[in-house]
Amino acid sequence: MYNNIIIIMIVFTMGVDSLAAQFDVSCDLYNRYVWRGTDFGNAPTIQPGISFSSGTLTIGAWSAWQFNGAASENDIFVSYGIGLLTLTVTDYYFPTNSGSDDGFFNFDPDSGFHYIEALASSEIAGIDVNAGYFFYEPGNNKGSVYINLAYGPFMLGMGNGMYTAVDKKNGKDKFDIVEFGVTASNDKYSCSWILNPNQQTTFLIVGTSF
Repeated sequence: MYNNIIIIMIVFTMGVDSLAAQFDVSCDLYNRYVWRGTDFGNAPTIQPGISFSSGTLTIGAWSAWQFNGAASENDIFVSYGIGLLTLTVTDYYFPTNSGSDDGFFNFDPDSGFHYIEALASSEIAGIDVNAGYFFYEPGNNKGSVYINLAYGPFMLGMGNGMYTAVDKKNGKDKFDIVEFGVTASNDKYSCSWILNPNQQTTFLIVGTSF
């Protein structure tokens, strides 16, 4: 009897260890949180993440908490790989701590704080390609599109809607370059220089992982 109990405990422990091995944790610290050419919070940021993977399926959460408390973000995502293509759906949530009207369960299509995007990623001839579409986007912008091409240390990002300013000549939304940058890294740090021609500004971002 006792032998059976020991065997059951060993099998259970092996199962728990195997399950725990499928979880991953990350934590990054940056001087600024610049996402797709836009600065969120204008302050240093800490960015924790947790994910669970099984085969080509990954479910996780990622967030960015600015030291000044502004423009913080807490996302959840599901990613699935099919051959050379990876499909990801992300719910970007921006907590404000200002009351239930702005809470997590507010999915109001006009005033809510959830933005949901479908993103397709692949590699073509050595070039990493990412194309995202916001199919749920509160506010004035609807259906913002973002495309990013990366080759070695260089990357180019283009978008419209939430990413760009309205064209002053015709008052309409336009598809424009929102980031061009180069990244270098060593064992301790990663550093990126980024130009946003649409906003006519540049960033120099440095970060480290724990």
